[in-house]
Amino acid sequence: MNYDWKDSGNDTHYYFKTENGLIVGQTHNIAHTKIYLAIAMFGNEEKFLGRFVTLDHAKKAIQLFWNVQDLTLLE
Repeated sequence: MNYDWKDSGNDTHYYFKTENGLIVGQTHNIAHTKIYLAIAMFGNEEKFLGRFVTLDHAKKAIQLFWNVQDLTLLE
């Protein structure tokens, strides 16, 4: 599965599947701070992954989440 990032401005970035454009993750800063939230999205659910000190750390958390999900065998 291939993914990419889209910067939508205002310190918000979306992680999406390149084959269909489906958004599977989001990072954004908290109010007027430089603390970032990381959220993974799947189906109609969201999973809060944590608060991070940098945008790069928040993005890595989302990428790691989807790497693990892609490697998980579901029966």
